Amino acid sequence: MEKGAGGKISRSPSHVTTVDEKNRPLDPTHPDIVSQHPTYAGTLIHEDESSIDSNDEPPRGNVSALRASLLLGKAFVGTGVLFLPNAFKNGGLLFSCITLAVVAFICCIAFLLLVKVRLIVRENFQDMGFVLYGKWMRLLVLWAVALSQMGFVCAYLIFVSQNLFAVVQTFTKCQFTGIQEKFYILIPLVVLIPLVLIRRMALLSLPSMLANVFIIIGIVYLWYFSIDSLAHYGMGPEIKLFNSESFALFLGTAVFSYEGIGLIIPITESMAEPEKFPRVLAITMTIVTGIFASVGALCYSAFGSNVQTIVLMNLPVTGGMTITVEILYSCAIILSVPLMLSPASKIVENAWWGEKSGGRSFKVKMQKNAVRTLLILICAFVAFGVGGPSLDIFVSLIGSVACMPLCFIFPALFHYKACAKTWKAKAIDIALGVVGVAAMIFTLYITIHSWIDPAEPHPELDRCTAFTQ
Repeated sequence: MEKGAGGKISRSPSHVTTVDEKNRPLDPTHPDIVSQHPTYAGTLIHEDESSIDSNDEPPRGNVSALRASLLLGKAFVGTGVLFLPNAFKNGGLLFSCITLAVVAFICCIAFLLLVKVRLIVRENFQDMGFVLYGKWMRLLVLWAVALSQMGFVCAYLIFVSQNLFAVVQTFTKCQFTGIQEKFYILIPLVVLIPLVLIRRMALLSLPSMLANVFIIIGIVYLWYFSIDSLAHYGMGPEIKLFNSESFALFLGTAVFSYEGIGLIIPITESMAEPEKFPRVLAITMTIVTGIFASVGALCYSAFGSNVQTIVLMNLPVTGGMTITVEILYSCAIILSVPLMLSPASKIVENAWWGEKSGGRSFKVKMQKNAVRTLLILICAFVAFGVGGPSLDIFVSLIGSVACMPLCFIFPALFHYKACAKTWKAKAIDIALGVVGVAAMIFTLYITIHSWIDPAEPHPELDRCTAFTQ
């Protein structure tokens, strides 16, 4: 490799790309818009992976395989695991366990396809779409990323509001009734608005580590309590192996739970030995799926039809450990919001201001701060409108509309265009894409129907009865 003008690393002496060349505007009227870009025109796309010269490997990072596995685990395990017990009720115990394993397997294949595409098209997720299909695909990917991340934040805010309400009711023994539950969504904004203004992600590393610890504590306590409940009281009421009425809602929630696809490429690039990534991914996905299945199956088995949308609401209200877990998990989610909202913020900022930096212009910085504040307020507004009773349907909707294209459809389309040369490879890509589109349309239809014509709501536990007994 050699350095070209402007300090850019060129792929060969004949393909020197300067900063000015790469940033020049493209002519939308040109018949082949991709070929105009000096970096895209023949330097990023090869006939196949074997044509990549051994002396032209992408830069390696310094992250070990173990640390990469931990990073992947952190990306996948968040609030989604707390929605799974109720999702298991929607799908049924046996159907949900099998389907979760199938979804994990398909996601693993799709993630590996995306990594193979990265060897050919050395760009981020959305720019892969631009290189391979043009501007319209880039916009689709950006839309899906922004929608999924903001959807996660909306779900986070509803989750936190329900936990804060439960904590207040516990501390006051249900004597304080001055604020309705949905208004608790506004309380975390006092902390979140300053946090989302942080641009240096390194400053959020410690909060992120704390969030992981808090989440692990919550999951371990759920394991303990559900197993203890099963040992003392047996299976919960109305356990179904397959729920024919609402099984489609489980599909959207299952895909929603694997919310870390946006970090697949960065983690691969950060590894000192990226060739080990397939094995790391397979092991991590197996462990994460085991965690998801165990929490979903154990909690649904313990609580049955009484399981709540957020399973923490099923924990004993008078227990000191319960309120500790609720507080810690709420803190974990609040600390995770800035990282979740960051991709959507950057998409809007890049579209509006381009390369203009807030570090050089106070006006631009204030405008970007206003956009970030507006985004978190929009999420709060949506969360306020959705509310706790419809949270499971909302999670399924985000999983269907945004997460399924990101996990299934886009990787298949990208791999088909960039890498697939044999009929077998093309067949896999086509099958994955067809499954993704079919699942998205089917689950979207069922989810919208469930929202318009909801079934009889599941019983909500009256936590206040514990203080009157």
